Amino acid sequence: MNQYLLKIKKDFAVIYWARNGIITFIVTLLTFGIDISDYYDISFLGSIRRIFLNSIYTSMYFFLVWILNYLLFEIYKIVTDWYDETHHTTIRFMFKEHDYSIHWLVFVITILLPVIVMYLPLPRLFQYDIAMMSVFMILRSVKQIYKNRL
Repeated sequence: MNQYLLKIKKDFAVIYWARNGIITFIVTLLTFGIDISDYYDISFLGSIRRIFLNSIYTSMYFFLVWILNYLLFEIYKIVTDWYDETHHTTIRFMFKEHDYSIHWLVFVITILLPVIVMYLPLPRLFQYDIAMMSVFMILRSVKQIYKNRL
């Protein structure tokens, strides 16, 4: 019985990692598609074709940014989960007769990071990417708040 439960737990871990990989792939695809369609003045679907079929360098760059996004998201999850377990300084608010809480540090990081990055002299691709990843991270935080509601 223990072996069966261990196998199920491993299967769920693989599904969880795959789900995060797929979502970060979609975020990376959207940011690359938007940036390339702006640069070449082509449609979004044409930009996706250009990402994968134009040159190996564009494809490798895409996959490197995807890996970076995946690693950043995993680090974000580790930090926020650790912070949830160890710190109790929260901002509490009521919504439809439910009491929710969010940690102020997580809130500040996910809101201020894209604002700071927008003013740095980075390529437009990274500005789009950090904005989209921040939205994704905020949605993950909202899901965690809802999941851990009191």
